[in-house]
Formats: sequence, C-alpha cells, structure tokens
Amino acid sequence: MRIAVISDIHGNFEAFDRCMEDIERSGVDRVVNLGDAIGYGPQPEEVLNLLEKQCIPNILGNHELAVLDKNYRGDFFPQALRSLEQTLKYLTSASMRYLRSLPVCRELEGALMVHGCPPDSPMDYLNHMSFSEIKETFTSNGFNIAFVGHTHRMMLMGYDGKDLQSDPLQQETVRLRSKYRHIVNVGAVGQPRDGDPRAKYVIWDSDRKILQIRRVDYDVDRVLALIGERGFLRRDAERLLTGDTPDKDGIYKVPSRVT
Repeated sequence: MRIAVISDIHGNFEAFDRCMEDIERSGVDRVVNLGDAIGYGPQPEEVLNLLEKQCIPNILGNHELAVLDKNYRGDFFPQALRSLEQTLKYLTSASMRYLRSLPVCRELEGALMVHGCPPDSPMDYLNHMSFSEIKETFTSNGFNIAFVGHTHRMMLMGYDGKDLQSDPLQQETVRLRSKYRHIVNVGAVGQPRDGDPRAKYVIWDSDRKILQIRRVDYDVDRVLALIGERGFLRRDAERLLTGDTPDKDGIYKVPSRVT
C-alpha cells in the first residue's frame, strides 16, 4: 500500500491544496495527517474543512492541544501564543468539536503515527533528544516504523538494536534498511524549517519498504497577503520564506516582499 503521510499544515491552505493535487496525481491508496493542521497560517478553518471533506485520518498536534486546553499553552513562546489566539478567531464551533474527537496517535498498515515522539507524545521534539534517548524510545516501544512531524524538518532514524543511523532525507527516494526499525520525520506542508520553502511530505510504500520524498511549489505570495489581511504575525510570514534557517553569520534575513 502507498500512503501519503503529511504533517504540520499550520493553516497554510494554499500549500495543503497543492499537496493534495500532487497526492492525487501520485495515485496513493491512503492519506494521513500527523497533526498541527492549525497555527501560524491564515486559513485554519479551510484546512480543517478539507481534511474532513477528504476523510483524512488526523491526530492531535501540540497546536491543537493548546487550542483545546489552556494548560498546554505554557510551553509556547509569546509569538506562538499570539498566533494561536489569532487562529482561535477563525475556528467555528464545529471545528472545535472536530478537534476534540482527534486521538493522540494512530496505527495504519502496521505503522505508528504520532505528532511529536513515539509512542504518543504530541509535545516532545525528536531533534531535541540525545541519541541515547532516541535509542531508549526504540527499545522501550514495539513499533517497527513510526512517522512523526513537529520539527518541520525531514529526518530518518534507523536502529538495528545497536547502531543508530540518521539521514536528513535530501534524496528523492529512500529504501528502508532491512533488520532496522525506523522513525520517519515527514517534514512540514505548511511551514518547512530546512531552508527550502516548498511544501513537503512523504509517500510510504509499505510493501516495497520505500520512502518517496515530495517537494511541492505553491503560491507563497498569496499566503503572505492573507497573513497580513487576517492579522497574523509578520514573523509567521517571514518563516514561509526563510525556513527559519540562518545564514553563515547566524542571522535570519527578512525578505523584502514580506510587509
């Protein structure tokens, strides 16, 4: 089975819609989203409506949790909180009911699907963990393959019980190693943070054990305009272009087209 695994749409309907067109052309069997469909982007309601319309299985990310429960907002930086408050203005009561129905993880074709870190954390960042902590995640849980998002950066972790391998997934296709268990970070549709502003997701061929890395162009300028019109933060717009990646001097450059 070929499954499109997407994550971190973050209210970026334009990127999501273009990815869905790419997914349809790719002829996959299933689509699943790993949470954070909302936050930062100007069209959270439109994103949730399309997820429901397409009957795409979805899970809770940290932004959904923070929308539903104020106790989770303590982990958010002030700018992220301001963006979250703006997101709440555009969510209907029906969408809030939909969010309350979401689980924190799913299993699909023998794979574990979770937003942050296996087995069921929407909050923990895989790229903040040491190699020993990641090894412990493998050894203390029984999954063969897990898909995550949350970091907005693509990454493949493989563990054979002794060695831990790491791959940033810069290739177009990757064959999963036999005798290894894997954690796959599928990157972000709506706000990549790897220096490449294109929307990203992964197609997993569960029979052939192959990952296909998809990078999709979309109308960034339209999203930039909507961010301004709907009162979201300028930083939310900047991140769509910079990818949150600094230059060699450690400085984040602000594109002139962001107003």
